[in-house]
Amino acid sequence: MRRFLRPFAIGGVLLGVSSHAENRKPVKAPNFTPDAVWIDSGEAGRKIPHSIKGYRGKVLLIDFWEYTCINCIRDFGVLKRWYAKYHDDGFDIVGVHYGEFPMGFDAHNVRDAAQRFQLPWPVVADLHGSIWNAYHSDVWPNRYLVDQNGDIVFHVEGEGHNGEMEEKIRELLAATHPEVKQIPLDPPENTFAPTCGVTTQETYVGDWFGRGAIANPKAYGNNGEAIDFHPHGTPGDGKVMLSGHWITQQDGITSAGKHDSAQLTYHARSVYAVLSVDNPKRPVRLDLLQDGKPLLAGVAGVDVRFDSGGSYVEVGSPRMYYLVKNPVFGAHLLALEPVGSGFGLHSFTYGNDCQQGFDQR
Repeated sequence: MRRFLRPFAIGGVLLGVSSHAENRKPVKAPNFTPDAVWIDSGEAGRKIPHSIKGYRGKVLLIDFWEYTCINCIRDFGVLKRWYAKYHDDGFDIVGVHYGEFPMGFDAHNVRDAAQRFQLPWPVVADLHGSIWNAYHSDVWPNRYLVDQNGDIVFHVEGEGHNGEMEEKIRELLAATHPEVKQIPLDPPENTFAPTCGVTTQETYVGDWFGRGAIANPKAYGNNGEAIDFHPHGTPGDGKVMLSGHWITQQDGITSAGKHDSAQLTYHARSVYAVLSVDNPKRPVRLDLLQDGKPLLAGVAGVDVRFDSGGSYVEVGSPRMYYLVKNPVFGAHLLALEPVGSGFGLHSFTYGNDCQQGFDQR
């Protein structure tokens, strides 16, 4: 999972309201704030409530997500299954999007992402963080289950613990729709089991609150300052070694020369990167090499293309890109070489052996 301004943690965490709700005063779900932008689902003829009160009598899952967050993306398939299985029996989802990088505070980018991921439930772009703060959220994904009376009765932060959440959804729905107990449960899963492999932790390339991963001796200048970088050996695991002319900022780095490159050492099965360009109407070609060679078709992520020059990604819209999908878990050196300036590199995330079967869009 991604945690906002806090040290990295992995896996899901069940919060107190989930296991001790019976001993506590019910917690009312805060309402959605009027300064947010609603991106309603495409269900024909359905009026979408824009308030918690509008969902009274329903079981509502509030899903805080972020469109560059791989932990959120991997669990979209789970949420879609629940929505398909239980929606007709009174189950609803509202996706609350709160950005991590500046690109996530553009409602157009959020709308494009909701359409790309084909989310069938309404999404609200929390551009000012009002809903995020009302729920005291600080992690992606973050899920609050609200019962028919508008009370928060279950809360899971981070990727995972889906079995416990589905059991609670069914328990609430069964009060008026006992037939839901005949619907098959999702199969058990544990994508963070030790046998799945422990990957490199999320890599922030910018000067991200003391967590920046640049390995060069002169890592960061003043915000927005262009620096000439010279590589010094091979970067350590989860570190990035730069060569060329780069502008360093808090949320990432931007290429400013003609022959820039960034090298990442990692151990994982898959690699994803949050990338952008100065002008989305003028995409930048990003050449990729792993262990000194262009990626082969059996190793490339879904965004990788091939031509006579090797393997590359065309970076246009600001989003998370799927770069590498190795056949086996292992350690590698990945090189990114933008062809031209204006290419933005923000972060890398990773997948283990048990995190491969999700829909990649």
